[in-house]
Amino acid sequence: MWRFQFCFLLLCSVLWSSPTESADPSSGDDTMIKQVEQAIVKQTNEFRNKHDLDAVSRDENLMKSASDFANFMAKTSKYGHNADGKTPAQRAKAAGYSYCVVRENIAYRTNTGEVTAEGLIDVFVQGWIDSPPHRENMLADYVTDTGVAVATTDGVTYYAVQLFGRPKSRAIKIKIRNESAELQTLISEANDSQDEIEMPPRTIIKMTRCFPTTLWIKDADSEMRLTESSELVLTDQGIERQ
Repeated sequence: MWRFQFCFLLLCSVLWSSPTESADPSSGDDTMIKQVEQAIVKQTNEFRNKHDLDAVSRDENLMKSASDFANFMAKTSKYGHNADGKTPAQRAKAAGYSYCVVRENIAYRTNTGEVTAEGLIDVFVQGWIDSPPHRENMLADYVTDTGVAVATTDGVTYYAVQLFGRPKSRAIKIKIRNESAELQTLISEANDSQDEIEMPPRTIIKMTRCFPTTLWIKDADSEMRLTESSELVLTDQGIERQ
């Protein structure tokens, strides 16, 4: 829980694997909200750049998903990643995003004084940066897309949703062939999940992953981390790119 003078802020983040709608103009400054949404994307990419990560691009479907959920929370005062009875991934899919990975940050701020774009931007962005789970989402090296929305119905409490995604079309496809003369035991590790695969000579295996994948041959010293689709061969010297 984050406490500030004149405001209340609550943050929450979650990870799911496998044109933005504005807030009601009659109860919030639509121009200010759009300014806040744009700044969240911009400052997030600046933060990623400082850590040598690629920028994330706005995705229309993720923007819609974020907007729908931010407006739902603002209208119902229900808060949480499952406030509407759905997961972030389910909402993204319903909005048309064919996902491999979906990560979500949410927050809300209740104000008792003047509301400014600068104040909302600072509280949401810096609040997420200062919170380890939210920071992890912002710095995930495998996400490529983003969607951001801010909503209010009373001009006092503002809800923010920040989505990150990697589409199914960008799934990491790996093809491996054992060209050595020996049985090889291949270890595959992705997102804290590890698999051990026995590969006789001339065996070919294919795998599809949503997360960066680290491969190594059992009892070998070297390993290879893959962040994009690749074709590899196992030789007597180890794992090599084809």
